[in-house]
Amino acid sequence: MPRSATRFRRIRYTCANTRSMVTPRRPEAGLTAWMSAALLLCAAAAGVPDAKAQQVAVDDAAQAYRQIRIEVDYTPAEAIAGFEIWYADQAFESTGDAELHSTIRVADTSVLERALESVVFDRCWSNGLPIHRDAAGNPVVNPDATNWSCALSGMTPGTEQWIAVVPVGADGAPLADTESLQPVVGRTDVPDERTPPPNTRPVLYALSLVVLSTVALLLFLRRQDALQGRSKSRLAHIYVAPALIALATLTFYPIFYGIWLAFTNADQSRLGDEAWIGLANFATIFAGPGVWRVTLFTFVWALSNVLAHVMLGLALAVALDRRGLRGRMAYRTILLLPWAIPGYISVLAWNGMLQPDGLVNGMLGTAIDFFDGAGSARMVVILVNIWLGLPFMMMVFSGALQALPASMYEVAEVDGVSRWDQFRHLTLPNLKGTLVPVSLLGFIWTFNSFNTIYLLTRGNPYSGFGEPGATDTLITHVFAVAFEYGQYGVAAAWSVLIFLLLIGFSWAYLKRTRAMEAVA
Repeated sequence: MPRSATRFRRIRYTCANTRSMVTPRRPEAGLTAWMSAALLLCAAAAGVPDAKAQQVAVDDAAQAYRQIRIEVDYTPAEAIAGFEIWYADQAFESTGDAELHSTIRVADTSVLERALESVVFDRCWSNGLPIHRDAAGNPVVNPDATNWSCALSGMTPGTEQWIAVVPVGADGAPLADTESLQPVVGRTDVPDERTPPPNTRPVLYALSLVVLSTVALLLFLRRQDALQGRSKSRLAHIYVAPALIALATLTFYPIFYGIWLAFTNADQSRLGDEAWIGLANFATIFAGPGVWRVTLFTFVWALSNVLAHVMLGLALAVALDRRGLRGRMAYRTILLLPWAIPGYISVLAWNGMLQPDGLVNGMLGTAIDFFDGAGSARMVVILVNIWLGLPFMMMVFSGALQALPASMYEVAEVDGVSRWDQFRHLTLPNLKGTLVPVSLLGFIWTFNSFNTIYLLTRGNPYSGFGEPGATDTLITHVFAVAFEYGQYGVAAAWSVLIFLLLIGFSWAYLKRTRAMEAVA
């Protein structure tokens, strides 16, 4: 038996004797007051919260299918380290006759997140808000909290359930007598509601429209070719038709469907039965907390990565392109390894090496948590992504440099042009046709990058309830909105905005650099 439980029974016995002393037939007022004070001191010495201070009630108005909601009000006590919820399908006085349903921890919640109701199995609340959760998903209440509530799942419909809440100490021992419990009775009679099959007619109509439009386009092109005499084969368009129909069905239909969802109230409970709500999802985006911060960090993330990839990749390519360099192929092979290894394996390896007990801290002799602060976590994800994308840029520029005529540099050397001037006036202008499109593609790829941040930090550190994490980009935030919060309409609206952002940036970039013009 745990020491705390033994102490509890000894104190309880003493207090029971004290109680018997304060219930004479004609108690005197002074003696009764003195004995009442003794009872309070006895309970305090045992470290046990007053039984009358904890009240458990069943909220019958909040019934749900296989769920019973309980409300717990109590007086905070330093000895309370958590609560155990016990239940049975018959009356019980001892936890030995019941089953443990779940446990609520009591701890500091300042660094914990409040989990949304849609992403947890057992929904709990504290002070009217979703309860905090630790890293394992267990519910946690603050030490100064005075109430919490939970919707207990797994209850048998149509049957009375007896539920008791037992406070426990730091060693897990109960702080109440578990042999004389007084459970409350709850019941749920809510029938199971089966979701009706979704209406697939709009999807079939849309797919049919895409296929018919593609067929009509092919017939029109075949007629134009026949009128202008550009095709002697009558079957050419038939050969192209299957691939073009598949491309239109698998590419254009999802794009148009995503745009449609952006203007509806689609979520995890209404997908397939959504209704048109206009620009409400876009208003939700701009009114949401942290939207400008996550947008700014996304551009910082993309631009810093692209600049580093281009500058370092070009520098390595120029260094490896020097004539007479020995071991050139070996150097290129070694530098290509980060790109050859699957990205998720490399990111997970970096995640382990950057932990407080990982390889990096072991080599430095420190125990730094690189993912604890917002600034350090952002720097880490940027540096890891630079390391991952650098080999690709190096190989692209290496191929472009090898295509430049060697005679151009030989004439420059004869004229006494320095290497730096050769790079400025010969190499860079001739690489513009490669440099600008590759930089634009790199920006788009990095802007839409997901694996690095998700596998390294999952968007953490925590920034605030309902806000994107400190290292979240627009892509990882949209993923959380769609698949963690279940708000498909809002996520689709985000996707439309991201698409417009990238289109606008690409158009302005190409117009500014004139990348598509021929190099003189």
